[in-house]
Amino acid sequence: MKDNEPNKKNEFEKELDDLKEWEENQYNPGYYIGTGKIPEPIKGVGKYPFIQIIIGFIILIPMIIAIIDETDVLNIIAFIIPAIIGISLIYGGIIKLINMKKIRKGNKLH
Repeated sequence: MKDNEPNKKNEFEKELDDLKEWEENQYNPGYYIGTGKIPEPIKGVGKYPFIQIIIGFIILIPMIIAIIDETDVLNIIAFIIPAIIGISLIYGGIIKLINMKKIRKGNKLH
């Protein structure tokens, strides 16, 4: 099993290097950053809608605390954009979960 560990480490380091190169050069015209595929660390987040829902709740927590704490109206207005982002993340995660369950049910019926 120890023989496999250096390979995993090398693959992980390569992915990190690729991601760093992509971040640094994504807006340079004519710079080839690969095949246009989404980097693996970013692509993996979409596979787990629970993570998306948790991030949405984490973003909404300050807004909920501000409402419960009866904070000033101007402070609540400042939370509108994060609230929209949090709600959209939660909504998107729930939709993904529903779609995943529909797909699983469809596969079981056939």
